Parts: sequence; C-alpha cells; structure tokens
Amino acid sequence: VCSPFGPGRRSGTAAACAASACPSDPLPRVEARLPVGAMASGARRLAAAACSALLPWTGAVAPWPACQEQNTVIRNAGQALFTNLQGYGATIGCFLDDCMSSDKFVASEIESCAKVCISVPECEYWVWGTEEGEQKCWFRTGDAGREDGEGWVSGHKGCYPPGSTAMVMGNDECWAEGFGYNECCDAKYGPNGNAQCWDGVYNYDRCCFPKEEL
Repeated sequence: VCSPFGPGRRSGTAAACAASACPSDPLPRVEARLPVGAMASGARRLAAAACSALLPWTGAVAPWPACQEQNTVIRNAGQALFTNLQGYGATIGCFLDDCMSSDKFVASEIESCAKVCISVPECEYWVWGTEEGEQKCWFRTGDAGREDGEGWVSGHKGCYPPGSTAMVMGNDECWAEGFGYNECCDAKYGPNGNAQCWDGVYNYDRCCFPKEEL
C-alpha cells in the first residue's frame, strides 16, 4: 500500500498509489498478493489508512484532527507566504516584528494556523511549531520544503476544525459599503489608517484588529 506522505508523494507515483490503495472495488488489489487466509482486516486497515489521509492528487482530506501531519515541518524553500496577518489578529512573533508582512506569528492554539490559512487565498499549507520558546504558525504556498521534524505539525489548506469559515480582516462590526479593511487599514495609509474612515465611534484600534486575538 502506498503512503500518501511517503515516497509516492514526492516521486510522481501518486496515480499508482491511488490505484493500488484506493480502488473502487471493496478489496484493494494489494490483497491479491496475499494468501487467501490473510485477506482480512490487516490489508483492509492498511488500505483504509492510506485512503483516509490527505491525498494531494484527489484533494481528499481526512477530518480534523486526523488530517494533521504529525512530526512534519514545511520549511521556507522559496514558498514562504508573506502576507498581512495583523488583520486576522496577529500581534507578536512576526517576521522582523512586522505583522502586516509576515509568514508567521505567535498563536495560542494550533487551530489558529488552520483558520488563517483558509482565510488567505494564497495559503496552501500551515505549520505549527516552536521558535525561541514560543508556539507559532507559519504559512506556505507549497510543500517543497517538507521534512521530518520532531514535535512539528503541518496541514493542508483543507485541514481545519469543523465549522471553520474564512475570517474577515479587522473588526467586521466596523465595515459597510465603501468602508472595509482595505479602504481603511491598508499599510499605505500609515500607522493610523485612512483618516477618512474614522470618527468619534470608529477608529484604527477598534476596526483594524479583530475583536479576538489569535
């Protein structure tokens, strides 16, 4: 049985793996090579394990948290996603302390990584790990930098907690037609945002950050 995270994934034999591990007939062809007495739960469990994990060539993803790739890290490898994370609630642990252009931030829980990834169109993979004693999320546009990494956890964009939806940048209570995050909080307007957006009720601090930090 091919492993979706093993050599088949990187060697281009994904189609062969899918054909042998996840056929449409009830028993995978791998059982044909076993003695009749062995065509039982063992082979079935192996095939089910291969099919239940993330299969990149089909887009199928196991339910959370089974979809998490334990002890796997996805390094930069030219695919780090630098984007505005501040609008989603990131405040510390960003690249060069700039959360408006970063591929990482300090997060209190692994769920934050998945929630941000589904909110950023360019994100394809998220990573959860420790840097300088702090738990952080990282974001990637691809998985070319995939490596074994003790204690690290990675996930595909489709790996997220049940019920999760894409987040709105900033405080959605502030926005109306013509007044949204990009119009009011974009970095081009400086550290206080677009002055035309603010009055005695609405201001940068209230509107350009979500109500809850990640």
